[in-house]
Amino acid sequence: MNPLLVLDVVRFELRRSLSPGRLAIWSILVLFPIALVAALRLLSNQAAENAEAWGMTLYFLIPEVVCLLGLLLWATPAVSTEVEGQTWIYLAMRRSGRNLVLIGKYLTAVLWSCSAACVATTVCTIIMGSAGGLQLWFVICLLSLLSCLAHAALYILIGTIFFRRTMVTAVVYTLLIEYGLAFVPAMANRLTINYRLRGLLADWMDWTAARTITETLGGQETAWIHVVVLLATSVTLLTTAILRLTWTELPTQQEG
Repeated sequence: MNPLLVLDVVRFELRRSLSPGRLAIWSILVLFPIALVAALRLLSNQAAENAEAWGMTLYFLIPEVVCLLGLLLWATPAVSTEVEGQTWIYLAMRRSGRNLVLIGKYLTAVLWSCSAACVATTVCTIIMGSAGGLQLWFVICLLSLLSCLAHAALYILIGTIFFRRTMVTAVVYTLLIEYGLAFVPAMANRLTINYRLRGLLADWMDWTAARTITETLGGQETAWIHVVVLLATSVTLLTTAILRLTWTELPTQQEG
């Protein structure tokens, strides 16, 4: 597989994404946490004394909400849009065509969602004033990148399996597993991506409340274990999606 061809797909998808509708969605993803943080900042008189609470709020708003909303819109329909647009048959006929498009769409989804998260984080940390800081900005941006890499691979895989009801399946999984099971104090929550992200937040910021929540919900793994698990999960899910796409004959619009 030629990496230059993957970059061509990314450039094409980015150009196609520069439409008024998609730019409006990107802007909404950026403005959503900014508006909430600004409102909380105006209503709160204890911003400096509650740096940990402000930081945890920013974490839930951006790596766990903004990133997932963006990926639901960009990564989940990666395959279904090609099938519905009747272009899948042309990709399937080309050697490695389907894999190139899948990886290109994956990288595009990561770039779009992570860029929105980083811009929102930058503005939010400025609004937070003394409760923010360079360390919080760096940690939230890095957690956003890891969240996008892992969740994008997950949603891409869901899209290759449930290409008929992709969005519904992805939303149900997110609500039940990432937002439900991840908060259950049991061994099963270690299978979720958000559990790993919260562990990294607790370790990198060294916050007492965040560390207490993390230890209560699961365990006390070190930061490098969380990073390795997240990266391995991303590679495994994306590889599984590629294999699934290689071995599966998707119906065209005419056949459906």
